[in-house]
Amino acid sequence: MNREAITLIKEFVISYLEGDIDKLVDFDLDKLENDNVYGCPNRGFDADDTNLMRAVYCIAFGNAWPNLTMENSGNEKMRGDTMNSSASFFSYPWADKFTPKWNPPAELTKKINAFQSTFHTIGNMTVLPDKRIDEWSINKHRGCHNEWHDYEDRFLSALYKVLLQEPDADEDLADLVELNKEDFRPFYGKEGWKYFIDTHLLEYYVDGNYIPIITSKGYTWWQSGYTNKERFFKEANRYIDQSTEIIKNRGDRIVEKLKIHLYGAE
Repeated sequence: MNREAITLIKEFVISYLEGDIDKLVDFDLDKLENDNVYGCPNRGFDADDTNLMRAVYCIAFGNAWPNLTMENSGNEKMRGDTMNSSASFFSYPWADKFTPKWNPPAELTKKINAFQSTFHTIGNMTVLPDKRIDEWSINKHRGCHNEWHDYEDRFLSALYKVLLQEPDADEDLADLVELNKEDFRPFYGKEGWKYFIDTHLLEYYVDGNYIPIITSKGYTWWQSGYTNKERFFKEANRYIDQSTEIIKNRGDRIVEKLKIHLYGAE
């Protein structure tokens, strides 16, 4: 067990959460932007790559990635990844391009504002290998792909095809997985895929046979051409509601895993 990770999380719980680790579920990681201990000291800030989240990954997902340590975390190592993005659909809150383009109803605007915080909580975070091809990572490919647009369900559907080596698998993602094959080795084939889903608490995105389910429409704020606003806003509400439910539930499960390791490891 990574003692450094355990110590850092315990100290964070005392410093930020009044000793109550259950409060971690709703903690907005953006609050760590200027924190030189738990944030991203001496590197660009990214909520999913904070020191706190690196520690959480080590404890929560250490059974999935045996080489996952604090020292082996970050760019071109094992890298945090935000699962359900807000930027693709709703743009960034500090540079809002969604509102002037779509003029959403007030109720939806309120939900978007709440989601801008929710999507930066631990239940929305996972970790992936990050060896790169010319600075192009799995994380970047996932976010920039013109069909996935950073949607977790769409990415997992593509990763499934790669790990099961299906003929229509995305060739570029396959190249990146191959580059990181030592890390991905336990996850190939049907049993490997099941192990990947189970160890990362991703059952929300597969059916009873562990086949990925795509529910998102892949909409983006910069949608060009004709798009029916009623359908667009309906999908926005559905996406926020589903993602929020998953994030909250998964966050609870991650905290339960942390409790076992942190407070049973004295």
